[in-house]
Amino acid sequence: MPAILHYTLPGDIVLDAFSGSGMTGVAAQMCEYPDSELKLQIDTECRTQGRKPPQWGARRAILNDLGPAATFISRGYNLPFDIGTFIQAAERLLTEADSELGWMYETLHVDGKSKGRINFTVWSENFACPECGNELVFHNEALDQESSKIRSEFPCPRCGAELTKDNLQRITETQTDPATGDPWRRVKYTPVLIDYSIGGKKYQKKPDKRDFEILSRTSQLPLPSSVPTDELPIDKMYHGSRLAPKGITRIHHLFLPRSAQCMGLLWSKASSFPDLEIRAMLLFFVEQSIWGSSLLNRYSPTHFSQVNRQLTGVYYIASQHAESSPRYMLGGKLERLSKAFGKGFAKASQAIVSTGTAAQLGLPDKCIDYVFTDPPFGENIFYSDLNLLVLCHG
Repeated sequence: MPAILHYTLPGDIVLDAFSGSGMTGVAAQMCEYPDSELKLQIDTECRTQGRKPPQWGARRAILNDLGPAATFISRGYNLPFDIGTFIQAAERLLTEADSELGWMYETLHVDGKSKGRINFTVWSENFACPECGNELVFHNEALDQESSKIRSEFPCPRCGAELTKDNLQRITETQTDPATGDPWRRVKYTPVLIDYSIGGKKYQKKPDKRDFEILSRTSQLPLPSSVPTDELPIDKMYHGSRLAPKGITRIHHLFLPRSAQCMGLLWSKASSFPDLEIRAMLLFFVEQSIWGSSLLNRYSPTHFSQVNRQLTGVYYIASQHAESSPRYMLGGKLERLSKAFGKGFAKASQAIVSTGTAAQLGLPDKCIDYVFTDPPFGENIFYSDLNLLVLCHG
């Protein structure tokens, strides 16, 4: 925003030809409605440096990117829509998800009577001791309960051998692929911890018999048709070597059965909303949770929230996974989006979003007042790989 304010005037056209998620457009439009502290800071810096304060007011933006996933997100942040209708539709979406899938996220309190709503379930990868072959649950043996950090060394509970993450042997199990019906071999995970809420208060417990019964019942459900089953081009992917050894070769392999049901329902309902403008925003809303609902979402016991804990820029499946419920994932997101979009910075005719090569933008000569762009990072962040998870949902 400071650069755009310095080099342009209200109404000028700013081009970002490698726009990514469209933050240049957000900055250009927010020059009309700046945060009060930021406005004061920029004005003060200008006076201190002997320069005139900038002329505040919206700039128009042309945003282009080669990646459809990027421009899908950019559209959500930059084009106007009816915020009130969106909030109502998004809340109804979450309410319907609670109504149809709520039984999957119910758990009994430790008193054995009260019912709680699951926030997230922690799943741990299983390994074998290289000395005695004993199967162990990584979370139970490696996590230091006092510091909530993974110990670099820990003993085997059977033979006492000193273990590290590097010398453990990965355990796999064979299941039936819900999409193809073929045998599917993947790493073995065990649910070890449930975080849940009752009356606004949070609790944690180990999964009980009823929890395992619900998980078993969920795993028997057919895979929703809205969940992508596309085969991943493992040999062509930069991060393919991280996925294939763990049995992840198709998009739906990245989701546990309950998460697949959740994402399938949310995406299907968002896709069927009658109003095109609100439908696009609902899909944008749901898209924000695709990565966080997958096995890429790491469990981080030292963090308050377990939402969107995936490593950025890489397909990395950790040994501890936090499987979040839809309300836990998206309830806070809806509140934050409501506050951000409620400022009304996105106005009609102030932004254009296009998908394609920067070499052929189709713009007339001498129509751009300022170019603000970062070069593409295709050499160190492999967007074509990373886009697969979002694009296949589209």
